[in-house]
Amino acid sequence: MTEAKLSYRKITEQIAGKLDLLEAYLFYCLALCSDCYTLVSHTKIENLTSFYGIKKEEQISRWLRKFENEGLIKKQNNLIKGQYGTFSRYEYELNTEHYVLIKNTLYDEPISRELKGFLVLLKCKCLNGTNTCMYSQNQLAQELGLAKSTVSRHINKAEELGYIKRNKKGIHLLNKDMFLITNETEIAILKNVYPEILTDEDIARGYVSIG
Repeated sequence: MTEAKLSYRKITEQIAGKLDLLEAYLFYCLALCSDCYTLVSHTKIENLTSFYGIKKEEQISRWLRKFENEGLIKKQNNLIKGQYGTFSRYEYELNTEHYVLIKNTLYDEPISRELKGFLVLLKCKCLNGTNTCMYSQNQLAQELGLAKSTVSRHINKAEELGYIKRNKKGIHLLNKDMFLITNETEIAILKNVYPEILTDEDIARGYVSIG
């Protein structure tokens, strides 16, 4: 029996503040081009470029180098023996530390790459276990490292198209089927916030031993 593939991908929250909108969307696309369980990709640059929707392979290569420099992916060059000799094949392992879950269906939404990237970043700044971002627009711009006008424009567009709503309690992503709500385990939260207190035994057990 064929193993069912997951209909979502893990996206590390660490991209927020490190990537701009187009880069964030590329990270999401790379995740879609990766193994749904391991988040390891063997996609070729030309295939990723086409999947992303542009023709400039050099631009995709520059962004991938940035991902590597920011610790968002690990790149490895593997030598593969084939029928006609040995060739190189790059492998990209995506960071999934402190992740959110986003459905594959965002890729097919009839909106710009920039807006898709913004929605990915907005999900990364939602409270753990929710689809609600409590930052003001100005605070969100600061958290994401984006211009206030850029954040304002994309919030307005996302609201106009029904992807979000705003009220006194924050900015809310509306599509729970696309932006999945998850709760991280205690060990995952501690691993990100207080890594210095964890031992290898704690991580192996999946809980922290007190006393």
